[in-house]
This record gives sequence, structure tokens and C-alpha cells, in this order.
Amino acid sequence: MVPDKKKIDGLFLIIDRRNVKGLQHWTEELKKRDIPAVIQVDEYMVDTHCSLIKSLADSGFAIAGVNNERPFWNQPYDYQYSEMIRLKEKVEKCIGKSMRLFASKYAAYDEQTVKAADKLGIGYIFIRGPVGARAVVFQPQEYNVKLLSQSNVPLRDAGTGSLCDESLFCRGAVPADMRDIFFNLDVDRIILVAQTHLSGVKLNWWNLYQEFLDADIINWMPLDDFSASPEVLPYAEIPVNKAVEYKTPKPTIPLDKEPDFPFKD
Repeated sequence: MVPDKKKIDGLFLIIDRRNVKGLQHWTEELKKRDIPAVIQVDEYMVDTHCSLIKSLADSGFAIAGVNNERPFWNQPYDYQYSEMIRLKEKVEKCIGKSMRLFASKYAAYDEQTVKAADKLGIGYIFIRGPVGARAVVFQPQEYNVKLLSQSNVPLRDAGTGSLCDESLFCRGAVPADMRDIFFNLDVDRIILVAQTHLSGVKLNWWNLYQEFLDADIINWMPLDDFSASPEVLPYAEIPVNKAVEYKTPKPTIPLDKEPDFPFKD
């Protein structure tokens, strides 16, 4: 008798793209399924929908702040620190809790990002995955910050990117392409990303995620459990991925042509 395959440990990350309906849709689904998750929000959402963000934090979701203005690769320390502290203060004023996670555009970072996060007491930074589909949590020896390395997957000749609807969509994938990736994962740990403006509101992408969640092959973990045993290395030895080959989206089906989820008004 062949033993059952061990479940993959997973962290679920929702990236909000200023789409309230998609954010509510996803968070309601995750609560229904009792799946813990991190919700990544930008300054605009905190300014305009604080009550919603606070309610999500109060219901147990971890709130991450994101700066989508520019990637933080090679940006001066003073710029990074000022952007991070402004966002941190806004998030914390909104939710009444510490902002423990941060990301910049493309999950870019460098040592200045880590230094600023350490000084500000931000314990986690999302980083562009440098080791393939396996999600790794790195701990630089010099800093009290953990680096959450997102799952990174290829798509034919369109480069690599996060295990994420938007990343694959921009590289020309359709849901069937992502399904092939979902059900052929050969790793023990993943970070799965869903974006509110795509799978949150577009029917075919939503259905694909539901099929994957229904398959029950992931052990969804809270943030602290998922990151409990990091790989501790000198900062200089932590691998870095700066490859972004889809800055100009080339979807096979344009977003406005994707069928909408049939929400009931």
C-alpha cells in the first residue's frame, strides 16, 4: 500500500489591488475555510478603507504594508526608512496593532531595507523568491528580521515569477496553465498569492483557486508557525532574485474580457 503523500506546508498571501469587492470575497472565503492568511495593503487602502482593514486585523488576518511606488532595490536608506515608517504609522493607527510585515514593489529589497525594518521593529519582509517554487524563510544573522521568500515558478518562455494569479496572468497564462502548476508542485513549502482584482472578482480564476483549495493538499499555517524554523545565514550569503521579465503585461485574455464572478447585489 502506498502511503498518503504528506501535505505541503503553505502560507496564503492576499495582495489587495484597491479592489474592495475582491478583498471581501477572498477574506470571507478564507474565514469560511478557516485558512489563516496575510493581507497586503497599500497606503491608499489604509487611508480610504481603514474600517475594513481594521475588521480584517481584528478577525485574525495579519496585515502587511506594501509600497507599490517603486522597487526598493538600490534605493537610499533614508528613502526606504521614511517610506516604511510613514506606512507603518498609518497601518498601526488604523488597526491598533503593530505592522509586522512589509513589502515593496516586485517584493524587492536590499540590505538597506533590512536595516530599516530592523530599526522599526518590522519583523518580516516579503522577498522575490530566489530558490524556485519552494518557499524559504531566511534569517540574516546580523538582523532581527525574517525574509519570506515567495514561491517562484516559470512559465514557458515568459520568465519566472510568484506563484500568483497576477504574475502568471501578466506572463500570458490562462487558468489551465496555473492549474498545471498547482497540481504538480513538488516541494514541501509554498507561499501562495492571490490578488483581489483578478481571482477575487474574475470567475475562471476564482474557480481555479477553489479547485485547488478543495483538493486539500496544503497544510495552511499562520505566519508565526510557517516562519518558526528559518534558515539562518550571514546576510551576504542569502540568495537574491532581481529578475522581472513581465513589466509590460502580456495577457492572453485581457482583464476586461475575463468573465466576472456573478456577485449577488
